[in-house]
Amino acid sequence: MSGGGDRRRREPVYWWNDSIEECRRSCLRLRRRAQRARGRADETICREEFADARRRLHRAIKASKRLCWRQLCDEADCDVWGKPYRVVMSRLRAPRTSPPSAPELVRRAVSTLFPMIVPRPIDAPPLLEEHLIPEVGVEELRWAYGRVRIGAAPGPDGIPNIALKAAVEACFENFRHVFTVCLRKGCLPTRWKRQRLVLMLKPGKPAMEPSSYRELCMLDTAGKILERIIAGRLETHTEGPAGLADSQYGFRKGRSTVDAIQAVLSTARTAISGKRWHRGTKEYCAIITLDVRNAFNSAR
Repeated sequence: MSGGGDRRRREPVYWWNDSIEECRRSCLRLRRRAQRARGRADETICREEFADARRRLHRAIKASKRLCWRQLCDEADCDVWGKPYRVVMSRLRAPRTSPPSAPELVRRAVSTLFPMIVPRPIDAPPLLEEHLIPEVGVEELRWAYGRVRIGAAPGPDGIPNIALKAAVEACFENFRHVFTVCLRKGCLPTRWKRQRLVLMLKPGKPAMEPSSYRELCMLDTAGKILERIIAGRLETHTEGPAGLADSQYGFRKGRSTVDAIQAVLSTARTAISGKRWHRGTKEYCAIITLDVRNAFNSAR
């Protein structure tokens, strides 16, 4: 049996349009006619028609590329994470690398990326009464599991996301009850804390160095849904009037590194504008940066 019937169509390039599609279809039709006309009296005419169609196709592609390039440049100024960003990133994908297979290298990489820290006893505050913690709402759960991507890799349980989403829809109240109990008892099941680790070699880094690998940690999607519910409740407070400072950009919706850089540049331009001497308004501006190695996995 042929396996070609299940192939997915590739997404067309950004400059493709219906006019180019029609020119290409006409060009292919005339090419077949010219090929079949070999040795016949109308061979020259068919070849000229094919050459004209091919020139029209090339002109249409060139004009569309020129127009779409201008549109991409204009769109990049309005939306830095939009179509221009996706087009560029699709060209910058690094070649696939295989994870390390040597047991000693794997142990060294894991110990480097996940340093062992002696646990300290934590005096946890007493849990609130159950009635003080609201149950997981219907829309709250729909929002949380609706953010699950179908094609994302599953965690250690091996359950595909499409199957888990179908299970949530079929047993909605059961999942809502489980997540509510977890919130009210202040617990996260140990099984949902386990993760499947994949080590990927960073481009241009030596393969024998443990720090040359980037860790990908796959968690069970059921635990991710509970985490999204918790994160959503936290955001109602952190994004409120008494929440996070306006100058914080990390781990916040609608803010990116580009916004932080623009804020720094704006502060610097304001500081150095004007005169320096005698009643001048020019000030000094300094930037202090802190880089913590492997900060996310080392924080406790």
